[in-house]
Amino acid sequence: MTFKMSEQAQTIKIFNLRSDTNEFIGAGDAYIPPHTGLPANCTDIAPPDIPASHIAIFDAETQTWSLHEDHRGEMVYDTTTGNQVYISAPGPLPENVTSVSPGGEYQKWDGKAKVWVKDEAAEKAAQLRQAEETKSRLLQMASEKIAPLQDAVDLGIATDDEKARLDEWKKYRVLVNRVDTTNPDWPEMSANQE
Repeated sequence: MTFKMSEQAQTIKIFNLRSDTNEFIGAGDAYIPPHTGLPANCTDIAPPDIPASHIAIFDAETQTWSLHEDHRGEMVYDTTTGNQVYISAPGPLPENVTSVSPGGEYQKWDGKAKVWVKDEAAEKAAQLRQAEETKSRLLQMASEKIAPLQDAVDLGIATDDEKARLDEWKKYRVLVNRVDTTNPDWPEMSANQE
């Protein structure tokens, strides 16, 4: 049905449209006073049946409806990063997403099997990076402990306790420096170290 202006007041069924996308958002009855047109953002042309995960969009120029996929609000994951992706616009899903959640850290997408698989290389790289950071942090800490103790020895004012702690810290620093970060076995601190 196409709306015709009238000299009489009329109540007609209208189909409301979202103002920015022209998608169907609901139907209702509208009172139309004499010599006036339809309210803004609506039509009197009924939309087609709308299947799940779709929306109906009205084209005002051609006065026709079309169906479009709609995945807004769905939780999907980027198959290149594993990060969650928020779908905010109507349309088909991007090609590089899946609804299957990665099962934890260090996962990569197997496009052929359509599953996430453990990424051993990424896990080993992360473990190596973490071990390198730990080694650097422990060496820094040992150097910070050694500096004032070494100053006391250099100035000839070190106590026997300070000399013993200096030796312990130097030994600890050497042992940390020898740690193989591909298979770390961290040395223990002695009770004499603070």
